[in-house]
Amino acid sequence: MPGERKERSDKKRPVAPYIRAAAYEQIARITYVCDLPLKTVGEMLAREGLKSKELLDVIKVNFRRDFIVDDYQYCIGHADNKPFRMNIKGEKCRLAMRFFGFEHERFAALAYALDCSVQMAIGYVIETALEKKNVMLSILSKGIIRDLDPRRKEQLRRICRYLDQHSPEAYITLPMVMEHVIAGSISNQKKIKMTIDAWGE
Repeated sequence: MPGERKERSDKKRPVAPYIRAAAYEQIARITYVCDLPLKTVGEMLAREGLKSKELLDVIKVNFRRDFIVDDYQYCIGHADNKPFRMNIKGEKCRLAMRFFGFEHERFAALAYALDCSVQMAIGYVIETALEKKNVMLSILSKGIIRDLDPRRKEQLRRICRYLDQHSPEAYITLPMVMEHVIAGSISNQKKIKMTIDAWGE
């Protein structure tokens, strides 16, 4: 219609799922060591979590309807499953995030498979990622590596080369080293950039 404003194709849609207070606190610890906003870490866990085969293997047992992962993966739902509900006992918190339209559609498809709301589906992915430490660290390493400055990336590459030379039985990759850095930083409540700088000295 004349005069009607077109909606931007890259406009983000807000979501604010409930998660356990303990999970919220864990994300808050991650935001501190990673120097990232709370919503960014939440979005990272949700976005990358949906791409994780390990994570999908955990949540697909609750699918009531089929879910198309990609051109090569297809999860079959079971109609006798009850609609999925997150039973959060005790204190809970809302985690406010924003996703692009195409991302929201993917979460909507997941919600349809689980027979629950989009917000609950996103909260479920985040909670599951946080409970699986290897999945969480892998998810975070991908996002954080992209945001590191060139100097720290080069420090990590040097560490990888050194470890490769001294670990002939295993091939060491940048994400593997980053996972170790994140785990150590969270345990010691030390910022990731400080940990990398200390390693590069």
